[in-house]
Amino acid sequence: MPKFKVVVPHGHDREFVVQKLRSFSKVIHDESPVELSNVTESWDDDGNLTFAFIAMGMSISGEMVVDESDVTVAGKMPLAAAMFRGAIETQITNKIQDILT
Repeated sequence: MPKFKVVVPHGHDREFVVQKLRSFSKVIHDESPVELSNVTESWDDDGNLTFAFIAMGMSISGEMVVDESDVTVAGKMPLAAAMFRGAIETQITNKIQDILT
């Protein structure tokens, strides 16, 4: 299964970033150009997110980890979505930057 990964520097206090990103799946769901279903998210006590959803019949899952300087989002996608990996990574990066500004 192909993987995707983005690392976005944030330049803010980690707790601020975690608080802002708790809306991440709602923003992605509301602003996605394709319909998303079966959206799940689970935040751990350290402010890291595990997520999964189905887009265009394809399951995508991953984790978002917030550290002191970066937000890393990594996950798996089906082979059929691999040709969109660059667009997906760009969209994730842009959404994180938008949320944090």
